[in-house]
Amino acid sequence: MAGIGFELRKILKEDRLLSLGKVYGYSAMLSSGPWVVSIVAILLVGFINIANYGEASEVYRFQVVVTYAIALASSLIITGLLQLPFTRYTADLIYKHREDEILPSYFGAIFLSWGLGLPFVIPLYIWVFGTESTLFLVGSVATFLILCGVWISSILAASLKYYNGVVWAYFLSYALIVFLSIVYGDTIEKLIFDFFFGNALLFVILMTLIIKSYHSTIFLKIDFFLDANFYWTLAISGLSYNLGSWIDKFIFWYHPATGYVVAGKLHASIVYDMPIFLAYLSILPSMAIFFYRLESDFAEKYDLYYDAVRSGGTLGVIRQYRDGIVEVVRHAIHEIIIVQSVVDIVLFLTAPKVFTLLHIPQLYLGLLLILTIGAMLQVGFMSVLAILYYLDRKRVAMWLSISFFVLNGVLTLASIEMGPSMFGYGYTVSLLLVFTASVIIIRNELDRLDYETFMLQ
Repeated sequence: MAGIGFELRKILKEDRLLSLGKVYGYSAMLSSGPWVVSIVAILLVGFINIANYGEASEVYRFQVVVTYAIALASSLIITGLLQLPFTRYTADLIYKHREDEILPSYFGAIFLSWGLGLPFVIPLYIWVFGTESTLFLVGSVATFLILCGVWISSILAASLKYYNGVVWAYFLSYALIVFLSIVYGDTIEKLIFDFFFGNALLFVILMTLIIKSYHSTIFLKIDFFLDANFYWTLAISGLSYNLGSWIDKFIFWYHPATGYVVAGKLHASIVYDMPIFLAYLSILPSMAIFFYRLESDFAEKYDLYYDAVRSGGTLGVIRQYRDGIVEVVRHAIHEIIIVQSVVDIVLFLTAPKVFTLLHIPQLYLGLLLILTIGAMLQVGFMSVLAILYYLDRKRVAMWLSISFFVLNGVLTLASIEMGPSMFGYGYTVSLLLVFTASVIIIRNELDRLDYETFMLQ
């Protein structure tokens, strides 16, 4: 990922206010583009179609179906297991100067996601949507498959030198979804296919950019998944983290006190869904800072440190570079907390008007506030996990991710049982605990970096 960091630093060297905006704009899109733009597009489709057709129930069913497709495709099943091992495997290929194997491995990852996902999702959707039309089922399965392809493509796309094309691909594809929903979105089946075609366009563009960036003489490779040295700790980490990110939503959806049936056997929660959506939107600035600091500043200091180690640099130089890594990590976490605190204050002040505009009861303002704090902690936790992955502390990151999953599930259930005044505290307290633990761990790891680099290899 240091390649995209180098490109972003070149923009920043132009030394203009617009350059700063471009850097953080690109960082926001490359780090959060798939889920932020998709969620915004889904929300716009809802508002536009209610205005055009007045069918609020159909639009809400569409939003819930697509949300589940995103959860299943991007997090809970295939890419949750594949995304971190595939990223690490790609980095290893680049380090070994075997870039000609990246493209066939990318196609292999897509083939695996589709091959393993279809036998799971078809019976699931038939069971869940047994009373819906065949067209509805076909569109839902096709949407799941195309989202698997989009999310795997996004892993490589975020590091491409064609970052302009990647950003425009997100905007064009979701603009197409909104446009199609206006002219061809009077039924839920049509809305689902509108969403499918927009994401199909995104998938094709991202794949084209990846093919332009990497060349190969073979089409398909799945060696990285079948290899005896497959990164299972990374696979479990990715799956656990994504399960942890979704478990509180599923609990609120299916708990009898907070959820209700929307489509087939799919549930939603009018209490929880909109506040958590707004909380996640609020962390976009922090995500941009995290992406830029990690892929630019941290990657640069990291390379300097290990280059000095490999080339036999003096102890003084090695410690100087180690101190540089520590300073970047400290500065990045401080910057995320400060910027997110400012965003949260603005959100807290404007939340009553936003709730009135979206017809959300003011009763849930307290839930939004606690969820926003939780979302800020999640960005901090994700930042520390990324640094642990850089330092090859896979096992520690795995146990932190598992802890997040377990704590969020247990504490969310407990918070619901304690009553509406405690809704959201399970999510936020679980993140407070794992973020605090992760900060202590990363501090100890950086203090011991010289020792572990030289003595434990």
